[in-house]
Amino acid sequence: MSWQNQQPIVVLLPGLWMPAWVMRPLAGRLRARGHRCVTFGYRSARASLEENASRLARFIDTLVCDRVHLVGHSLGGVLALHTATAHRAARVQRVVMAGSPYRDSYTARRLGDRAWGRRILGRTVREWLDCEKPAAPPGVEVGVIAGTRACGLGLIVAPDTERPHDGVIRSRETRVPGMAAYVEVQASHAGLLLSQTVARLIDRFLAHGRFDQGPAEARAHAPELPELDRGRK
Repeated sequence: MSWQNQQPIVVLLPGLWMPAWVMRPLAGRLRARGHRCVTFGYRSARASLEENASRLARFIDTLVCDRVHLVGHSLGGVLALHTATAHRAARVQRVVMAGSPYRDSYTARRLGDRAWGRRILGRTVREWLDCEKPAAPPGVEVGVIAGTRACGLGLIVAPDTERPHDGVIRSRETRVPGMAAYVEVQASHAGLLLSQTVARLIDRFLAHGRFDQGPAEARAHAPELPELDRGRK
């Protein structure tokens, strides 16, 4: 068995309507910290949740390594979790979800109130919002990163979104039952992809299964799950 096969491969997944290349800056920062990284693109609006999960599972099967980590931004995070759960991807060890609407998305539901908004959301988001949400699967450590800088296009659609949020996703919408670690970062939804702090936190979690509590701009929390009313802000 080669040393390279023993080193995990990190698969990075973008969010809604985003091509795989938007994950390159984060991939570059993780590579600089010694991680092997690849990006994965998918049809976030035109394909179903299960079609995208099946394609991701097949992609994971092609990777030459013993272990796989999944890092997803926004919709990419929930796709990663769904794939690890529904397809029992045995080699998946850790999943990082950054700004991911796990529990719900107030902004997406407000957007979905409009016919043109439903077309923008596409199939995968709508199906995720309506499906039964999986907890962190046994044997898989899930780390959740939530942004708290309220800046983004989501404020145009839902200006009354409850804080803290990242301009698109409320912090309490990101929390996953059974998650190993949770942290809030002073970053907007898009800014999570470019933040050096986020890159350091992801590096720490992939290596140790926990977040680094050192940076002043990040605050770690116990994985509590507050009540969530999907119909309200």
